[in-house]
Amino acid sequence: MANPEHKEALDRLDKVSVCMYRLGISVFSLALLSYVFVLLDKAMLFSLPNQFEYYTLLAVGVSTALSAANVHVYSKWVRAAITYTGWLGLVLLLSDIDMVRVWLSLGFVFVTFSGIALKESFCFKVVGLKIVPVLLAISVPLIMLELWLACAALLGVSGFILGYLSIVKWRMPLHFDIGIKARYEI
Repeated sequence: MANPEHKEALDRLDKVSVCMYRLGISVFSLALLSYVFVLLDKAMLFSLPNQFEYYTLLAVGVSTALSAANVHVYSKWVRAAITYTGWLGLVLLLSDIDMVRVWLSLGFVFVTFSGIALKESFCFKVVGLKIVPVLLAISVPLIMLELWLACAALLGVSGFILGYLSIVKWRMPLHFDIGIKARYEI
């Protein structure tokens, strides 16, 4: 957790991992906002090129890989839960060529970013961050049931909150993400 009084000495790998983590959050927020347009297209309220959904899901996959690989959490069990659900969601996303169980893949990805949102809400005071896990959890069955408009609204709000988080994160010093290295369980 961020401790402004403590400034950990960061090596190059620490700096790269923090930047990749923050980049993952930024890309995920943009991917959520892009997926809103995909859902509006499915509801026939918007018209998109055929490949737009694939590129949006590719952005979801990239953001998941970036954030899951570089999340900084002291507890190894919490870190493993956040990380492994993301990797599982990524594997399911890559194995779903016909995109028939996107809801399942996104469900695991949403667990990862819900964990990240909760982690960040404990560390930093970002408005709306604690509601993101609820919004993401509700959106999974909405995708499965093809309730596109309701899901678009929830993912849009989540995308904006996470986008605001990413702006706040990029303004912070890098050592805020690392915290105190001695507290990490290996």
